[in-house]
Amino acid sequence: MRTFPDGLDYEKQENWVSQGGEGVIDVFAIAPTFVFDPDKPVYTPIDDPEYVAGMQEFADIAINPVFDGLDVNIWYPKYRQVNGAHLLIADPVTRFFDGRPQLVLQDVFNAFEWFMAHRDPRRRFVIYSHSQGSIIQGFMLTQFLPVYLPKEQQALFGAGYLIGWGLNSAIADHTPFPPSISPTDTGTIISWNTCTRSELGKVRATWGDATTVAVNPITFDRTEDCIPADDNGQSVLGYFDEPTPRVQEHLTGARLVVPAELGGVFPGQLVLVDIDEHSFRDEASIAGQDESMLGYTHHWDISLFAGSIRANFVKRFGL
Repeated sequence: MRTFPDGLDYEKQENWVSQGGEGVIDVFAIAPTFVFDPDKPVYTPIDDPEYVAGMQEFADIAINPVFDGLDVNIWYPKYRQVNGAHLLIADPVTRFFDGRPQLVLQDVFNAFEWFMAHRDPRRRFVIYSHSQGSIIQGFMLTQFLPVYLPKEQQALFGAGYLIGWGLNSAIADHTPFPPSISPTDTGTIISWNTCTRSELGKVRATWGDATTVAVNPITFDRTEDCIPADDNGQSVLGYFDEPTPRVQEHLTGARLVVPAELGGVFPGQLVLVDIDEHSFRDEASIAGQDESMLGYTHHWDISLFAGSIRANFVKRFGL
């Protein structure tokens, strides 16, 4: 079963990290970018050592802390993602995806088709993604689910956790699933990007537009109040060079902002965290980092709020 013949064949077990189980909700997880090397191919082979290590890291800091022990099944496919060194040289939507099923989309669309054909069709399902994975989820929500998924299966869509990419009108106006507005709504899209105050004027200006909306990742509503760190659950921190994730309680609060109001350049909604990376990274892990990227918390959009996401998932789906 391969709708897109150039995509990977997901009948093959080696193209999955994990496949399902006996839980009551299926979670289809799409990983972020792991390779940033201009000397490597545009599309990263799934046996690349950096990619293999990254897939495990994402599981350790962003999947397992949220879902372990819950009555859910994790479906976690490998895919030939775009090398980050190439992804960042231009707007990724127009440069690499361009509205057409390029190789990366063919892989994930094939994986999702296989997932839908082999899961229990009575279960709710959730799509859970970060960064490049959320770019791909945007195309799934607008180009795949409305076209290839029967209405009765669309009705089982529990939520799309589209994290680390802007949920703007380009997505919201072309999918049957509306942006989330509360911690308990279902059939909706839940989204945010984190930033620090020092980052507001530096990056992320192209990761959405004035129509970009978000929820607070502690309350999972659109309150503009600053939610304190005491209300946040566990953060599970890992770095690209750190083998063992570290857990910290109540690390950061969160506030939903429009950065332009605070002197930033991005006109849509972001989540402002009340820490910066120096408060949770050691000197070795930031040594040599480009100064323009200081304050950049994108890598931890999920893991900073792992405990709060878990609590919301339990509340949203009555687990």
